[in-house]
Amino acid sequence: MFTNLLIACSELEKAQPKTSEIPEDILQLVPAGITAQDVRGMLSTDDSTESRIVVIRAAYAALSTIAQAVTDGQSNEKNDAETLTEIADRITKIIVPVCAGASLDHDSTDYATLSRLGELGLRALDQLAQIFPSPLPLSLPSSTLLRITAFTSPADPWTTAASCTLSPRLLSHFLETQPQPQRTQLIVDEILTKFLRPLFSKSRPSAVTASGRKAEFAEPGRRDPAADRETPEAKPWKYAHRYAITVFAWAVRQADPLLLQTHWPLYTPALLTLLDDPDLRTRTRGLVLLRSFWARCPAGLMQETGLADVFEAAVFPALSYLPTLTPEGESLELLREAYPVLIEMAGLEYMATAASGGDDATTGGAGLPVKGDKSKEEKGEEKEAKSRQITERERKLLDKIVREGLLMGYHHAKEHVRLVGLFCETLTCIVNGMGILAVKHLKELIPMVSEILTDPFGTKHPPTLSSAILLLQAILRACWPRIPRYCNEIVKMLMLSWLNIADEESFQPDDDNANALKAKLAETADMLSAVMKAAHVDLSERVMPLIEKEPQLDNLFNRNKNYP
Repeated sequence: MFTNLLIACSELEKAQPKTSEIPEDILQLVPAGITAQDVRGMLSTDDSTESRIVVIRAAYAALSTIAQAVTDGQSNEKNDAETLTEIADRITKIIVPVCAGASLDHDSTDYATLSRLGELGLRALDQLAQIFPSPLPLSLPSSTLLRITAFTSPADPWTTAASCTLSPRLLSHFLETQPQPQRTQLIVDEILTKFLRPLFSKSRPSAVTASGRKAEFAEPGRRDPAADRETPEAKPWKYAHRYAITVFAWAVRQADPLLLQTHWPLYTPALLTLLDDPDLRTRTRGLVLLRSFWARCPAGLMQETGLADVFEAAVFPALSYLPTLTPEGESLELLREAYPVLIEMAGLEYMATAASGGDDATTGGAGLPVKGDKSKEEKGEEKEAKSRQITERERKLLDKIVREGLLMGYHHAKEHVRLVGLFCETLTCIVNGMGILAVKHLKELIPMVSEILTDPFGTKHPPTLSSAILLLQAILRACWPRIPRYCNEIVKMLMLSWLNIADEESFQPDDDNANALKAKLAETADMLSAVMKAAHVDLSERVMPLIEKEPQLDNLFNRNKNYP
């Protein structure tokens, strides 16, 4: 009964393999009076890749016709829930993105085909959702919903813009009327326990037990020697079932504090496995998921379970992936995820202050960085956060981030300007968060900022220079009682940076970058003036001789006529 439809879909696939729409001439080949039972039978064909695409196209066309008939009130057939549920199950089994290849370097997966299958299948499910006559959505099995979650990440090569839009919409549609216990059952039983636990079991780090809790003692002989190898057998989640990471990411995003309070052990083995993986793309994705997981955990839960130290130990090695052993681009991508995780584990809110360059990003005194416009509730929460004292554990972690991460990274890779910009941006956040406690790092931070601002080639990359100026402003704001002893060094760095900008040949007259940098330097000079005034020190005695020697410095130090 579907012969002509299947032939037409096969010809369409050969002629227009990238299209996902069903032309009107093919819709006309759908048999009159077709029912959901007929579509269920059609989906029981062979499993070759080509035939799967043809069958999914045909099913999409048939379900579109049935849905239109239901919408127009022209369907007299009863499309029962059991039949539609079975159709959804068969479609998701066909489109599930199982990859091929024995290694990531020799991946033979046809992602173009997988992405077409996924988009066509989700479009077919979208039509199926409109057929059920009840005002309530179908109650699909958890295994079917799990396969839909495989298409929720736009970063995956088997997804398209359409499939990434359809999958969340379908999940919302099929889950919106389900009680919370069924949602929890999908995440806890189907995804975390039945699906993910077997996939990650062989590559689980020894830092956690099989139940996901901190391992107090080593487990000799637990791991198979092959478990440390990059093989599909040891890491099926990284090869054939690569979509497992996407499914796990969805389970993390859907978790709430109540669920994590009880079921956190189901998340930890997968998280630590991703953080322990040598592939930087996998490790980076693990850092993103850890940050999301940490933000959703009840306050203090990881400390109480002893896993805070385990996660810190898992993240810190990422800070050593620096040039030249690691390409600058890959290092930058990894560190942009690693530092925010550690900072938020230390109780601060990470904000990319230097990137925006706005005043709002750098204000906040000795408290946490401040965002832009906020609601009254957010402002109240922020006020409470500012008043909270940093604990001893958080202070030690922040000190470790500065010394073993940022300063070490700067001295190792200072010739890579984009990394230097990231280090300054991250330090700005930490200094704003630590407040006066950051004074212990001044003897390292001041020389670092001075080296960046006085570099004659620093003007070649204005964003990094801007981030260093913002870091200096944060230091002045948070550590002002100790600034007078560094006054001469700060005056020197401001002066040389100003002159370097003025002498930069690449800046055109009234260049926006040059003007923005000069404005920030002048603002910093005003802050230094205020700090020295509070210390009862006359800054004019130090800067007026410089202005007499180099009159253009008047716009830097004397723009508001602060000195006689």
